[in-house]
Amino acid sequence: METHFAQLSEHLYVHHGHVNTGILRDGDRALLIDPGDPTFQTTLAELGITKAERMLFTHHHRDNILGVPIAENVRVGVPAKEVSWFAEVETFWNDPKYRWHLYNYHPHNLMRADAIRVTDTYTDGAQITWGSAVLTVLETPGHTDGSVTYLIDVDGKRFAFTGDLIYDEGKIWELYSLQKGQQTSDYHGFLGAKDELKESLEKVRQASPTALIPTHGVVMNDPDKAIDMLLERLAYCYDKYVSISALRHYFPQLFEEFDGHPRHMPIREGKPPPEFLRHFGTTWLIISETDEAFVMDCGSPNIIKQIQQLQVEGEVSEVTQFWVTHYHDDHVNAIPEFQETFPCETIADSVVAAVITNPIGFRLPCISPSVTRVDRITQDGDSWQWNEFTMTAYYFPGQTYYHGGLLVEGRGARMFFAGDSFTMAGIDDYCSGNRNLLGKDVGYEKCLHLIQELKPTHIFNCHVDPAFDFTDAEIAFMLDTLAEREKCYTELFPWDHANYGMDEHWVRCYPYEQEIALGETAQLRVEITNHSDEPRTVTAQPILPTSWGMEISTGETTILPRAAGGFGFSIPIPQHCETLGRVVIPVDITYNARPLGQFREAIFVLTGG
Repeated sequence: METHFAQLSEHLYVHHGHVNTGILRDGDRALLIDPGDPTFQTTLAELGITKAERMLFTHHHRDNILGVPIAENVRVGVPAKEVSWFAEVETFWNDPKYRWHLYNYHPHNLMRADAIRVTDTYTDGAQITWGSAVLTVLETPGHTDGSVTYLIDVDGKRFAFTGDLIYDEGKIWELYSLQKGQQTSDYHGFLGAKDELKESLEKVRQASPTALIPTHGVVMNDPDKAIDMLLERLAYCYDKYVSISALRHYFPQLFEEFDGHPRHMPIREGKPPPEFLRHFGTTWLIISETDEAFVMDCGSPNIIKQIQQLQVEGEVSEVTQFWVTHYHDDHVNAIPEFQETFPCETIADSVVAAVITNPIGFRLPCISPSVTRVDRITQDGDSWQWNEFTMTAYYFPGQTYYHGGLLVEGRGARMFFAGDSFTMAGIDDYCSGNRNLLGKDVGYEKCLHLIQELKPTHIFNCHVDPAFDFTDAEIAFMLDTLAEREKCYTELFPWDHANYGMDEHWVRCYPYEQEIALGETAQLRVEITNHSDEPRTVTAQPILPTSWGMEISTGETTILPRAAGGFGFSIPIPQHCETLGRVVIPVDITYNARPLGQFREAIFVLTGG
């Protein structure tokens, strides 16, 4: 994308880099809004501007905050509700609650690597007079909790710099920033910030701006049309989510407005599980005719005590195999203690095993620091015999991409243990961070086709006591809904496929976090999923602390269609650093010639040499 600028009025310009930077000009001086791309300096030079006196930011995300040092004489203004995420970012990066057991995502981790000096903070209604313009601050949460819009009255017109509330007519930049809980944690809040977003857009509309200028996106000269189209699409997309959402089973009060909706899948009745099963917490346990036990997941020490009680009562002789459905903390927290207590074989799908054996390498929802030993790693379709039961393991990217499913055949039943992927109400895709991909042979489409093929007599969810199943018509309805979602969500984003806007981890660093001694060389891999139907070229560059006095060369690779790929970097750590501990390494990404800025990050934990 070429960097260039547009003139909106006599005194107002927009520099188009990987973000839009507003340039309010008064002679040779300027006030800047969201100067997130250093190439704006070329526009300042072309306009004859020699002093950037003030810089205002709409929200705290790293990709719209300046990537170069700010001169001491520049005033820096930010939303009052987000000042900590500009001036005290170390409180985020060093707090374990923002690293492990992630059920809440506010503030978002798209945070600067280091703090910047803030001179001014703004609340709703604040006004700034600068040159011939008057700026009014509107608090407009949605994309982030503290986002603001800057209204600029200049040259007889009013312009609204809206941050990332909107991208274009009917479009937003991405969806995962709208993950927010209402009566529950953010984890259950798919599109939970949509109401805030709507209120903020209406607030901007009521100010009657001439044009909307987003941080990411295009200038919109018909604000009413742009807002109406976005709200209409969001409502339709949300309806297509609710219509088959498993969350209707867990939290029916969240969806009362949709009760009895004729185009939503009805909630199934459950059925009793076979008598040789036991259910404790998130653990399912199969008792063989030999009295041996096959256990699935262990999220709490109480599970260990309950199994021991079964041994005391003579129901279970010993635990001989253990299966891990997925990496979420309420399924793995107590596995190290379980493995010490019951020294049996631990089995997991290869994608699950990658996370649970090295959780520090990932940053994902509900992730636990507990490390699991895996004795047998299964591939899709691997089978084995356990006493009178035939076990078949599957890669099962349902509730999360990192998930396995297990078919258990025996004693007159075909039982499918689906982890947390289904309830009687539908699919468990209520957290966008779980990577619920849309499309052919991925995500829930893959899972539903497997259920359709296997035809289990019983499906089990780790959180639900009754078993259940789905009719052919219900499976067809869910598949049709997913196909419609792929279309309507693609229309919502400025990408050629919905997954770019929904899958926060389509670009990711591995390992996400690593411990490295001074003087050693860190190995970092940037991994990319190409969700398009054509090859895509990616370039990436890790951004090292300026005090290290070095740069890493840019890496480049081409990713095949609908495939994952990436490349690695060797990063020498200086022999001497000012401080040890956690260092944030942002990674600057360009995808298919589209600059994305410091789009992702990794963590180095520096130790003494």
